[in-house]
Amino acid sequence: HICCSLSNNDTLFGYYGLISAMGAIVCLGSVVWAHHMFVVGLDIKTTVFFSTVTMVIGIPTGIKVFSWLYMLGSSRNCLYDPVVWWIVGFIFLFTIGGVTGIILSASVLDALFHDTWFVVAHFHYVLSLGSYSTVVIFLIWWWPVISGCALNKYLLQGHWFVSVVGFNLCFFPMHFLGLYGLPRRVCCYDPTFYWMNNISSLGGMISVISGVFLMFILWESLVVGNKVVGLWGTPSVSINFCTVPLPHHGLYVGSPVYYCF
Repeated sequence: HICCSLSNNDTLFGYYGLISAMGAIVCLGSVVWAHHMFVVGLDIKTTVFFSTVTMVIGIPTGIKVFSWLYMLGSSRNCLYDPVVWWIVGFIFLFTIGGVTGIILSASVLDALFHDTWFVVAHFHYVLSLGSYSTVVIFLIWWWPVISGCALNKYLLQGHWFVSVVGFNLCFFPMHFLGLYGLPRRVCCYDPTFYWMNNISSLGGMISVISGVFLMFILWESLVVGNKVVGLWGTPSVSINFCTVPLPHHGLYVGSPVYYCF
């Protein structure tokens, strides 16, 4: 929805492809549950089936990613827009998680990486970071509509930088820890892993700081009171959204994001 609103088109690029991709992901995702159980002693035919179907999920996911990238590529918004930064960051983090998911879908490799920190890094890149990114994008996109106050563009840019650095410092070293065989859910481990664990801990603290920073940005917009001036000069854009007819599918022309400068 947001990628479409940022692009120069009033409709989604590859609309039917996106719908088909989402339907395929739902259908395939409901029959791949055994990829969590490769090491319990499944027979070879069952293992090959679930491994293959898990890999196939990457095809419709790729359709979605390339459609998002195309719409961003035709965006009429400035590349300094924090929303664009967060969308690009989401796609980057989600792609890393997807690539590691393809690796884990191979039953032979899953037997090596099962219950290691490689798995932790994989599902955090896909789920945790993807979910957090979408929440932040939602807040940046709709906060001026919800509160009537503009967000500080430069603070949002700083928040994006701190968040991306914290996320990758926290979770990217876990790939290497998993490759070295460090298991999950252990309180004591070989001193060889200390330095990478310390990097992950530092990244986790930076990520917490980025969350507090986001709360500060929202609070700052309310305290400073940078009122949004809408299309007809009203103090809030919410009235304008009620009076302007919306095109098909509820997608409007133009971006509702307003910032203070």
